[in-house]
Parts: sequence; C-alpha cells; structure tokens
Amino acid sequence: MKSYITMRYGIPVMATLVALVLNGCAAPTYYPPRPGTQPPPVIEPGGGVPVEERQPVPPLGRPSVPVPVPQQPVQRPQPAAVVALLDTAEQQANDGDLEAAAASLERAIRIDPRNAALWYHLATVRLSQGNPAAAEQMAVKSNSLATGNTAQQARNWNLIARARRSLDDETGAQEAERRARALR
Repeated sequence: MKSYITMRYGIPVMATLVALVLNGCAAPTYYPPRPGTQPPPVIEPGGGVPVEERQPVPPLGRPSVPVPVPQQPVQRPQPAAVVALLDTAEQQANDGDLEAAAASLERAIRIDPRNAALWYHLATVRLSQGNPAAAEQMAVKSNSLATGNTAQQARNWNLIARARRSLDDETGAQEAERRARALR
C-alpha cells in the first residue's frame, strides 16, 4: 500500500524530505583556518564583543561592611479558628471564668503555636489566676516568637515586670521595665 505523498508526488519528493531530515541532524562542519591567516574573533551569542576584548568580571562576594536589614513583624492571616478562640477567651476572661479562658487560649496555641500574641494573652490569664511564675515563662516564650515586633516585646517585658513584682523581685521588675522602655 502506497502512502498519499508517494502516490501524489512520487519518489523525488520522498528523497528530498529524507535528505532534509538527515541534513537537520548533521553536526556543523568545521573548516580549519588557512595557513598564514588569523582566525576570526570568537563572539558569544548576544554579547557582540569579542571574548578577548571583554573586561574580567569581578567575583561576587560579600560586602566588606555588613548592611543591617530592618526586621519587620511578619503580618500573616490568623486562622479563623484561632480568631474565634481568642474572641471566646476574651469574653470568658471578661466574665471572670479564667479557667475557661485559659483552656480556649491553650486550644488556640495548639492550632498556631508560633503566635506570640496567643502566648502573651495566656500569660496575662495566668497572672490573673495568681500564677506569676507561669506568666513570666509564657511572656518569655512570646518574646522568643515576636522577633522584630518591638511593640509585642515591650508588652511582654511589662507583663514580666508585673509578674516579678508579684514574686517580690523588685530588681528583676525594674530590669524588665527598663527593657520594655528600650523597645519603645
């Protein structure tokens, strides 16, 4: 059975197509320069400047003086469940049910454990419950998560000062207040 191209155009067309396909697969031919002549300069595609005439590119390296990069607090959307639990905890704390408020905040922390504000709110609840040592620990945890957020860090240091004062650590409370003022 003959193909349509063979029937319509005959063998010469097929031979031409085969030659074109094979020619496209062939490697470019290299012709060495004639003796006594200088080879043409090598030009890279898109460069336009012979390789020999190009200036060397200095190596990339680190700047000699480090440039400080200001850290901004990361603003990320809160999961809806965390927002709902935070609202519930606030209402429970305002109603005087500190145990329920703490439980709601702990549930929110299980959802978003890297949220510095949740740790701060739980620390305030623990301080209101009369557990200043736990409040200080949670405020310290909040500080570790609030990198670059100086407002949150200042709130945490003020809470730490109140916790230390309730533990009769006046020197520690003053130090915490000094650190809070330094962040403002």
